[in-house]
Amino acid sequence: MYDLVGYGEMVADKGRTSSYERALRANIRPGAVVLDMGAGPGIMAMLACRAGAARVYAVEPDDVIKLAQQIAADNGFSSRIEFIQAMTTEIDLPEKVDGIVSDVRGSSPLFCKSIVSILDARDRFLKPDGWIIPARDTIWAAPVSSIELFERFVGAWGTEYQFDFDRARLKAVNNNCGFRLNADDLVAAPQRWADLDYKNLAGINADGEMRWEISRAAVAHGLCTWFDCETATGIGYSNSPASGERHVYKQLFFPWPEAVELMAGDQVEVQLRAAFVRSDYQWSWETRVTSCERVKAQFRQSTFDGAMLSPGRLRKRAHSFVPEPNEDSRIDSLVLDLMRQKLTLDEIAKALLAQYPLRFENWNSALTRAANLSERYSN
Repeated sequence: MYDLVGYGEMVADKGRTSSYERALRANIRPGAVVLDMGAGPGIMAMLACRAGAARVYAVEPDDVIKLAQQIAADNGFSSRIEFIQAMTTEIDLPEKVDGIVSDVRGSSPLFCKSIVSILDARDRFLKPDGWIIPARDTIWAAPVSSIELFERFVGAWGTEYQFDFDRARLKAVNNNCGFRLNADDLVAAPQRWADLDYKNLAGINADGEMRWEISRAAVAHGLCTWFDCETATGIGYSNSPASGERHVYKQLFFPWPEAVELMAGDQVEVQLRAAFVRSDYQWSWETRVTSCERVKAQFRQSTFDGAMLSPGRLRKRAHSFVPEPNEDSRIDSLVLDLMRQKLTLDEIAKALLAQYPLRFENWNSALTRAANLSERYSN
């Protein structure tokens, strides 16, 4: 989910928004029906209408959709845009669409459920001859030198207090983050890692090996990826640190556990994988640096190893675990049962307070518990 400032930054990203506008104009024919996935404040839906769409289904799970409805009305598009507050994977549409437009990503197109949602919408809603915007994302990678980033992951744990933070440091370097890099930070030419052709893409995971021969001496601190977005043929934008463009999306940085001094002629090999697990991507990167066939450095890293997982939580997720309902489950069951009996939230709150006086300080706290479940489970 984005906040309103984040949505505003995306709208104001001229390179991004203008490439989508041009792609919509290139694809939309009079009378077209369009699905806008992750509609946000409605900019893509309105651009689709302006390009000639007869009808747009604007689907957005966040409450910003209410603001989008008002903005659409202010601009005279209410009659052509149907707003639906949900994930596209949770809905059906009354008709097939001529095209899908989506810009749900972070520092990488492999972001939360974005690819899952695009492929699901493509397979269920798109006409056989329909189009998808963006048409393609190409992900590139290169080793980088950035002391600033290295200090964030590694140096931050070398404190003056003389405590042993090795465990924290090991966790930290098994994470990645979005960051803005410069062309000078790249220590080798970019390599193509993944090509996401959304009309023909078969899977949601990505895996690829890259090799570089270093041409100059440099101290490298990790790997970074970025994407070139092709919204339509001949139209797009890039968030490459060497593109000269600056977009709302940053590059994705994968640190190494230690700095590596590279010399001309050194070989750097990286196996980078992104595997979708439950609701987001788990990344792993294996690095091998050799000089004249001698191994200078070798690392195996994964965001799974960087996660702060509680043994208690893991135990409760094991396939062999036998759950025993706790008091919270009994409270929620009572609320759901009273909802099925068509009681008001006021009545449900009073029942909670009467049955669980030690759990709820007052009617307001009981009402909050009931209202949270109502928001999640009621129509």
